[in-house]
Amino acid sequence: MRSYANILQTSIIVLIIGLNSYAMGNGLVLGSFWGIMLSLASFAALGYCIHLFKKLKELDSEEDY
Repeated sequence: MRSYANILQTSIIVLIIGLNSYAMGNGLVLGSFWGIMLSLASFAALGYCIHLFKKLKELDSEEDY
């Protein structure tokens, strides 16, 4: 079950990175300041989510002992 959760988390992260890259590319092409800023903020939120995934994994491994 853990491997399924890891695969799901990884696929969601890759999907979000792809969508953010697409949004940032469109923002750059169109010259949209707010599009670029929101895409950067979304990347920051994604980084924080990855940090929380790591924390949850550490807590889960501590509870196993």
